[in-house]
Amino acid sequence: MPSLDVSAFGEILWDCFDEAPSAHGFGDRFVRRLGGAPANVAATVARLGLRSTVLGGVGNDAFGRDLRAELVRAGVDERGILTLPERTGLTFVSRGAGGQPSFLFYRHETADMSVASHHVHPAMVDARYLVVGTSTFVERKLRAASRRFVRMGVDGGGALVVDLNVRAHLWKKLEGLEQVCDELVRKASIVKASDDDVARLPVADPERWLRGRCKKAVLVRTHGEGGATAIGAFGEVRVDAPSVTCVDATGAGDAFLSGVLAALFALRAHPGSERFSKAESWTDALRVGCVLGAKATTAEGAVTALEDLSAEVALLSALGQRDG
Repeated sequence: MPSLDVSAFGEILWDCFDEAPSAHGFGDRFVRRLGGAPANVAATVARLGLRSTVLGGVGNDAFGRDLRAELVRAGVDERGILTLPERTGLTFVSRGAGGQPSFLFYRHETADMSVASHHVHPAMVDARYLVVGTSTFVERKLRAASRRFVRMGVDGGGALVVDLNVRAHLWKKLEGLEQVCDELVRKASIVKASDDDVARLPVADPERWLRGRCKKAVLVRTHGEGGATAIGAFGEVRVDAPSVTCVDATGAGDAFLSGVLAALFALRAHPGSERFSKAESWTDALRVGCVLGAKATTAEGAVTALEDLSAEVALLSALGQRDG
């Protein structure tokens, strides 16, 4: 029995939101919120009752200490949180029409970019689900650590969850991005991709390419306000998203993925089980994911609206009792 339910690999950051934008760009007042997709997932699933960690680096500075405290407050296990000599990474966020965010990164030689393969230890990957994205494969040292995380976790019996998170502008050569996507998707049990992720894949026919490589995985597609779809051996199911007023779309996909994983736990629908291959399980998982994703957009910051998840915990409990 793994000691963790979810281990996520990658960046732990402060997202610094522009509170007073000027006519020329950023203003002079910012508020910080927990950021980094893996950190968002680890914090949210912890609030939903799962045992989680995030394997990532923070600096030995005030920003890093506060990030660690924020994650611990959410219930995240500290075993994966590394304190490194480099400074803590920051991202400055501005929001456009409809709450869509734009990011300005300050992550050159920062702690989140300095995790190396020797930092990855068995206890950090002793989890039912291992969550990783493609962005940590851009830089050489971080790529080696990412691969060790995947290899150790999968060899230990964990199921790989890939959030494609395609950011073509980060890659010097698009062939490298295609190779990493191919490498990860073929090993995955669950692949999560937004419509934008699929459109950005550097291949001739993204839809066909992705479906062809997800023959052993469940492909989960998010469509923004249009809900989400799951495609697997069970066929295809689709769920609509709740209607909300979007304040900030930052982290909506992370919240969605957190809800899906928590629902799979509640349903005891894990890879290799009969329930994992049932359309009903994925309908329920998508529904919970859409509830979490929509809720995340109702406040500034990726997890600000997810502080109180008592209603969602009750929903998960009801799912577990129904299928008990």
